[in-house]
Amino acid sequence: MNHILAVIVAVACVNVYGASAQEEIQEPVTLVDTVPTTFGKVWRSIKRSMEDVSCPKTQVEKIIEPMDDAGLYKGQYFSEFCVLAQGADSTKDVIKRYSEIPRIRGGIWSTFRIQYKFSLKEEEDHTTKITLRAQCSGFEEFITQETHFWNSNGILEREMMARLLANIKKEIESAGQE
Repeated sequence: MNHILAVIVAVACVNVYGASAQEEIQEPVTLVDTVPTTFGKVWRSIKRSMEDVSCPKTQVEKIIEPMDDAGLYKGQYFSEFCVLAQGADSTKDVIKRYSEIPRIRGGIWSTFRIQYKFSLKEEEDHTTKITLRAQCSGFEEFITQETHFWNSNGILEREMMARLLANIKKEIESAGQE
């Protein structure tokens, strides 16, 4: 009898909370591009792009100095979590636009954020390879009272990559005028 009661309670908990954000894992969007310019120009363009979206603070900013004579740089730039929506009245609509809402039955989302993760690698042919990933997160305040993490639908990553490529183009043009 106790086993049956435990199963009923477990099923009831699943029905109350709904599926967790972890159950339906959406594949992360990864964008990769190679640009015909130096690591330094791309690095400055990333910082400018993050300022353009009002998210200039970093969580990780690491440049790996070249260890050999080739002089090729690598780097990682992870933004802080950029708040895209705040307040229970509008957050759900913004989440729907940029990702699938994590299923938490009766959940009320009070924040929606994104973190951009850039990896750079300077190549021997004087180009720089850019890899961009992002992760969404938000605070659910009614049922779980926790921050949840999930993947976006790719819109924000594509917008950021387009912004970055435009800023790289400006950086290259301004270097040509000097």
